[in-house]
Amino acid sequence: MVATEGEAWKRYRSVAKPAFNEANNALVWRHSTRVVEEWFEVLNQQMENDGSVKVDLLKDCTELTLLIFSSAAFGKHNAWSDHSGDNSGHRISFRPAATSAVQNLVPKVLTPDWLVALAEYRFLPLPKIIKEASDSFMFLRLHMLDIISSARDWVASGNEDDNSMDAALLQNLVKANLAQLEQEESKELMKRRLTDQEVLSNAFMFLLAGHETSAHSMCFAICLMALYPEVQEKMYRETKELWPDIKDVPTGETVNAAEYKDDMSKLEYVTAVFRENLRLFPPVPRLSSPVRADTTLTSRLLSTDSKGHIIKTAPSQVNLPAGSLAVIDIIGVHKNPICWGEDAEEFNPERFIDTESYTWPRDAFLAFSAGLRGCMGERFAMVESVCTLAHITRKYKVTVPEDLVKKPWAEQKKILLHWTPMLTLIPHNASVCFTKRHD
Repeated sequence: MVATEGEAWKRYRSVAKPAFNEANNALVWRHSTRVVEEWFEVLNQQMENDGSVKVDLLKDCTELTLLIFSSAAFGKHNAWSDHSGDNSGHRISFRPAATSAVQNLVPKVLTPDWLVALAEYRFLPLPKIIKEASDSFMFLRLHMLDIISSARDWVASGNEDDNSMDAALLQNLVKANLAQLEQEESKELMKRRLTDQEVLSNAFMFLLAGHETSAHSMCFAICLMALYPEVQEKMYRETKELWPDIKDVPTGETVNAAEYKDDMSKLEYVTAVFRENLRLFPPVPRLSSPVRADTTLTSRLLSTDSKGHIIKTAPSQVNLPAGSLAVIDIIGVHKNPICWGEDAEEFNPERFIDTESYTWPRDAFLAFSAGLRGCMGERFAMVESVCTLAHITRKYKVTVPEDLVKKPWAEQKKILLHWTPMLTLIPHNASVCFTKRHD
């Protein structure tokens, strides 16, 4: 779906998009709540005597989002503490295979399949990282085939009373795959049919892209909470108003659709914090797209005066001929002072809260792209992330790790928010301390 254009892309999207609805968002909220609570149980067991624990955010957030996505999208409900593997009989179980596939995505993309196959046949020595990438993708493929096979059996059974397969995305992909091309079927159904390889490829794409981007975004958001305690305090007050008694914070076993809609709508400031985090650290820093027809865009050049104020030039026209490649610098758009003000470089969640005299600029927020090719999983990502941040804030105080406490704030910020650009922005030093709240 990511790499295709035209009719093929429309076909894939028509199958997958209906799965991202409010009913599924309630499922995302429930599984997010369940997985977060399981994570907290592990953290509480690791607490020091002062009630604090250092958290490796990249590791834990990757695990967190993988468990949420595999549950809500594919119906694979693994518990956080279950590291015993699975019943598939594969040498590498699902969770380590998926995690390794994300970590080794670049070497996998850059290594041609024929080279890996030749190495197996001729016993050519390959770098360890290429071998790990090949193995992780091979075993993840086997696990995905098992998941798809189970979904096919569920769909073929026709038992609507069996709610064991509650993952709408996988249902839609499999139903499109099982559609038989017979004369009595509608042309619309024929257009939406997916081959076996298309089901597998799109399932891979959703799994790898869906949980990795959310994990990295959550890392940055939690680090920002540690760096800006005044922001965290506002988040805490909002979550405490929603859940006055810490014992009343919902768990994954009890939350329902009504609670999701009610709670999510009341977490306005937590939502603003996560959006501001995405503005400063968008998962994908640049997007490119082929230009299909001759196009003319209006542009402005910016400069600053001696006092640092923005000076705008008169509009000018930029011609984009058909066949060229347009690249959108999302970080540039997100820090454009015309759209976001002269403090666009600063972290300020209030800019994402509408008032009677202010409406935040939707057209200048491209964390999930925009238009027809905008990310269909936007609401999925927002729901799981806001739910996670709200639960963290209500139960823990987040601070910078002990080894950074005595460093100047500017240095703390530079270290905690350090990232490198790969296929997504990857955080490198995302670690914080969680201290339990008791009120």
